[in-house]
Amino acid sequence: MNQPDPRTVDLEVTVPGTPDQVWDAIATGPGISSWLHPTRVDEHVGGAFGFDMGGSAEDAHAAPQGTVTGYDAPARFATEARWSAAGGTTTLATEWLVAARDEGSCTVRMVMSGFGPGDDWDDEIDALREGMAVALETLRLYLTHFAGLRPAVVDAGARRGGPQPGAWTELLDATGLAGARRGDRVVLKGTPELAGTVEVLSPGRHRSDVVLLADAPAPGIADLSTAGADARATVHLTLFDAPGTDAATVADRERPRWQAWFAALPTAEAHR
Repeated sequence: MNQPDPRTVDLEVTVPGTPDQVWDAIATGPGISSWLHPTRVDEHVGGAFGFDMGGSAEDAHAAPQGTVTGYDAPARFATEARWSAAGGTTTLATEWLVAARDEGSCTVRMVMSGFGPGDDWDDEIDALREGMAVALETLRLYLTHFAGLRPAVVDAGARRGGPQPGAWTELLDATGLAGARRGDRVVLKGTPELAGTVEVLSPGRHRSDVVLLADAPAPGIADLSTAGADARATVHLTLFDAPGTDAATVADRERPRWQAWFAALPTAEAHR
């Protein structure tokens, strides 16, 4: 039996939908933007590809830009993009493979390769493995509950400082999520309005996430996370229209509330 290559990130998830529905979600700009980050995809080989991870202008991960290297609908989508980390800069290749299964579902496999040599890249590989495992679960939630819909997005956060695990504990305490378990319906406390069912609870060494299938302030997906050596805490809400609820209006209302909430959190240095 072949052993997995430790220098790749190779992950798989089973999602509902036809190959065409899944393709829309993983290989078009509007589709990817509906569950991951704001993304541009020129839908042909040689086209431009880029996404915004919400970092600052000084953050090497803020807006990686690259090229579409494979566009075989609805089975294979591939890109290459420059990626910088502590180990240097490399060209990171990402391949998405869609395979139909029985009963209206598909398997989505994502493979990242091209990491630089040496131990300095190990932490980056582990961090991407943790982060993309959560992202694939978010893709599953999107295709299960909101396939084909386009969201209004709220992004907010603040650098906490200090080790990521400590920042994660502080974020759980500050939101009232300490002790929450997968499957629990929770109402966050001391924050802007947010309630829903815990679908993913993923404490990691480099990144930690709790993902809610939200029912308030609008239907959607909420991801609260901490990540990085000098930990940054964030909330990413993808909100969808519902009867009597306009997601864009709700997002415009909630965005400054979350920005103010994060701005009021004491940094790790303030505790010392």
